[in-house]
Amino acid sequence: MLTLTAVPAGPGQAQAVRDRIGALVSGPLPADAEVRGDWVRAPGAGGGAVIYVHGGGFTDTWPEAERMMAYRLSRTTGRPALRVAYRLAPAHPYPAALDDVLAAWRGVLETGVPASEVVFVGESAGATLVLSALLEIKRTGGPLPGAAVAVSPVTDLALTGASLTANDGKDLIDRAVLAAVSDRYLAGAGPRQAPQSPLYGDLRGLPPLLVAVGTDEVLLDDARRFAEAADAAGVSVRLDTYEDAPHSFHLSDLGEVLLDRIGRWLADPVRDHTVSGPDAGPYALAEGPDGALWFTLVHQGAIGRRDAAGHLTVHPVGAGPTVITQGPDGALWFTEYGTHRIGRITVDGEVSAFEPPTAGGGPFGIAPGPDGALWFTLSAADRIGRLTTSGEFTEYPAPGAFPSALVAGPDGAMWCTLNQADVIGRIAMDGRTTAFPLPTEGAAPVGITAGPDGALWFTEIGAGQIGRITVDGTVTEYPLPDRQARPHALTTGPDGALWFTEWGSGRVGRLTTDGRFTGYDLPRPDSEPHGIAVYRGAVWCALETGSLAAVEVSR
Repeated sequence: MLTLTAVPAGPGQAQAVRDRIGALVSGPLPADAEVRGDWVRAPGAGGGAVIYVHGGGFTDTWPEAERMMAYRLSRTTGRPALRVAYRLAPAHPYPAALDDVLAAWRGVLETGVPASEVVFVGESAGATLVLSALLEIKRTGGPLPGAAVAVSPVTDLALTGASLTANDGKDLIDRAVLAAVSDRYLAGAGPRQAPQSPLYGDLRGLPPLLVAVGTDEVLLDDARRFAEAADAAGVSVRLDTYEDAPHSFHLSDLGEVLLDRIGRWLADPVRDHTVSGPDAGPYALAEGPDGALWFTLVHQGAIGRRDAAGHLTVHPVGAGPTVITQGPDGALWFTEYGTHRIGRITVDGEVSAFEPPTAGGGPFGIAPGPDGALWFTLSAADRIGRLTTSGEFTEYPAPGAFPSALVAGPDGAMWCTLNQADVIGRIAMDGRTTAFPLPTEGAAPVGITAGPDGALWFTEIGAGQIGRITVDGTVTEYPLPDRQARPHALTTGPDGALWFTEWGSGRVGRLTTDGRFTGYDLPRPDSEPHGIAVYRGAVWCALETGSLAAVEVSR
């Protein structure tokens, strides 16, 4: 979902910006600034890099002011900053400036800085060049930077945004100024084409974006429309609107607010990717054998697929697809709670379904077993089922238990949460069951996973706890800092910790095996996180409000 934040500002922003533009620089660079060519490093700056692309209508440059901005970015991000001294129009029209930005990008990579540790930052015309560069890098198949910041970008050089008229007279620039800028820069190139006008590009697969704009800017709709299009394309994007602020607001006192928000955004490990409308209901997810992320859309009756480049595909499957897992046969298997079936979908999108012997059973959890079959729960029928890949069913009773999730344990058995009985169950391959009651009444266990320590870990949604059970039945419980968090699903992360969704608080939690908790806020407290899985080194969770959130894991 698009994260939209309104940033308040004090009165007199337009005059403050005019005063700063008149001065251009508030003084010389600080004595502690290290300047080498166009590289600027603030004290304490470590690895990675910022590629800073200045504004000026594609025609002007103020090197000292730009070096000061590079210094401030280095100080904020903790990375050295490269100021790109690109060629200027009209002597050097499009694509000269874009070519120079791309050359700077290649040069940074040649120094050995990983692409994922590079951040592009641009303002005004520089923000346009940043977004254009991202589209070109993606088009040519190169590695993309880790993130990008676009402040007051011109994303539509055809100048069709409504705010060009609505904010006329409020801003420091107007349509006539932008028309002249567009003509000088394009010199005959098409204004409705990408990459020169980023709004017209294929935005799928772009890196996380922070777009910032003042509400008094004539470019307000350029920023807003681009952010909305990027969000619709599945890009993790945040749009910050600075109230009553004109173009070049970063030159006023709001510049420090902007820099602080850039730093906080870059430090936030959570990135949100829209995959559906708010009523589709992403619920559970799993990595497929094709290297894509597959997820259920419980209210839309569909299975979604998101590949590593961010491309989305949706396959209709029937009512209420719930939990999904990778099967032993190279397909994805899922439960259909609404139609009481077990579904199968190939990586090519071919769908088939199997009806368990018990009608109306409400299948919920599903997981591959050590015997090469799929095991599942029939929550409404108090039964546990087994299904071979050839379609043969076996069922086992679990009376009064409301079985929920299940997982293969390290002992060659299946382990299951029995939600209404406050029990963890063990099911041997011959169907023999063992019940392990939990110490806490009303624990209501739901999610379960095999931990990195040879034990099983589970959520207690009713008690606000995470539990651990050894294969011999010894139970330990860990109360959450927020007992009302309602932990739902969990998985073992790439860092060896347990990661879980907090359905009640809109957070993702992390618990080390020695009992230390960490929490990560999702974009909205009402995100309704459910399923959770590891994908490409990050922890992903499904948010029923219409998106998938990825949490970068430090190791």
